Amino acid sequence: MSRSRAARPLEDEADFVVVGTGAGGATAARVLAGAGHSVLLLEEGPHLSMDARPREMLPTMRDLFRDMGSTLALGPAPFPVLQGRVVGGSTAINSGIIWRLPEAIRRHWAEAWGLGEVLTEERLTEAFERIEAETHVAPTGEAVLGGNASVLARGAAALGLEGHPTRRNAAGCQGSARCLQGCPTGAKQSMDRSYVPRALRDGARLHALARVERVEIRGGRAVGVTGHRLEPATRRPVAPLRIRARRGVVVSAGVVHTPLILQHSGLKRLVGERFQAHPGTAVVARFPEPVGMGFGATQAYQVPCFERGYKIESLSLPPEMLAARLPGTGAAWQRRLAELDHYAQWAVMCRMEAKGRIRRRLGGGPKIHYAPTQRDLERLRDGIVLAARLFFAAGASEVYPWMSSRPPILRRAEEIRYLEEGPVTHRDFHLMATHLFGTAVAGADPSRSVVGPTLESHSVGGLYVMDASVFPTNIGVNPQHSIMGVVWCAAERLANESAVARPLRSRRPSPARPPADRAQRAHPSP
Repeated sequence: MSRSRAARPLEDEADFVVVGTGAGGATAARVLAGAGHSVLLLEEGPHLSMDARPREMLPTMRDLFRDMGSTLALGPAPFPVLQGRVVGGSTAINSGIIWRLPEAIRRHWAEAWGLGEVLTEERLTEAFERIEAETHVAPTGEAVLGGNASVLARGAAALGLEGHPTRRNAAGCQGSARCLQGCPTGAKQSMDRSYVPRALRDGARLHALARVERVEIRGGRAVGVTGHRLEPATRRPVAPLRIRARRGVVVSAGVVHTPLILQHSGLKRLVGERFQAHPGTAVVARFPEPVGMGFGATQAYQVPCFERGYKIESLSLPPEMLAARLPGTGAAWQRRLAELDHYAQWAVMCRMEAKGRIRRRLGGGPKIHYAPTQRDLERLRDGIVLAARLFFAAGASEVYPWMSSRPPILRRAEEIRYLEEGPVTHRDFHLMATHLFGTAVAGADPSRSVVGPTLESHSVGGLYVMDASVFPTNIGVNPQHSIMGVVWCAAERLANESAVARPLRSRRPSPARPPADRAQRAHPSP
């Protein structure tokens, strides 16, 4: 978008206005537009082609991440909450890992939260099968596992632990190890490569660099949105926008910013409550032989430990970020830096029980409060200990656990006991969160939830929330696919209830359901 065009006020209208183009918003647009509805997508970030995306990580964080990754969850030890701000949302900068919503979680939501009418097992399975066929979901192939994943597989085999290649929406992956910067080949079917273009082909329209700040409500019904157009270079507001919604407003701005829009629109009760996450940490190890982290899928292999409350995933980093994870200073650090190809890194993603809240600051930004419980910290320590054992079992010569009150370098498996001994506090861990849940919870009881089972607001007609904000609990697995499946079911119902010129296109016969990995079936309980 040119600077002169961005400076002009924007007025438009559609049947449905969808705020956000991530997993939730893009899926809602794909279903609604496919049913013949007029759909307008609004995205605060830019619409970047593959050629326009930076190769280095720092410019990537500037252009594709919200606030360069500096949004913090405040508590005893603040940590960053990473989100995408680009067409495609966080799907443009994640690894495309696919897990279906665990059936135990779906059943709990149905029984405890009254969501069974929309989220039946049959309807959700049909949605998952359709999405997997359309976005080319498949296990990561052996040819692009890469060294980082291969050493995790070797460690798991040595310890007798069950692990498997990740299922990803990147069947044509070339192993560039650049998922975090946006796939350079277009193999990863992030929403900017799949459902946003699909919705546009079906007649939807898109305004990028369009920040929605408030839902317009008249007579108890959502009738549109207001906000500002943003200047492309600085992302500063330069002109007002006002979009009319003839049938409904779908807010899919993500777990952090959906509640801010709702709060600014006058919805207060329970909005921003029950914020939940899968905070994680990373463990790095040095190997005598080259590992080759620079080749392979960014996250190609995983060891699920759901009964222990976490899973361990290979996580390849670009060289400039990996260098920051090496211990030592001066000459010692330089010697390690000279052997950058000898390192592997894995992430420990923890399903925490803590619940926080999000409030809108006076200037409009988020204020996130979140404090892991002591049980969460013990679970996280257990994950780091297991990662260290896996590293040594795979042949590592040094392990860097990144626990503040513990030795920074372990050289023998016997030294893992230093991680296990003594108490742990919040300040022992270096956390980061990308899997977020809650803040506009769905449920049948208006006294406990913000939106109903159809994801329509209890208090405002025609206002829908379709992202992970509606999840009553966290789910223990990577959430993108669950968001898409839940939204597909709700959007399909909405499309049929609001039928226009043509009905929702009849389904093709669903492809045969692929046999689930044993680990895919070993779902966490609520």
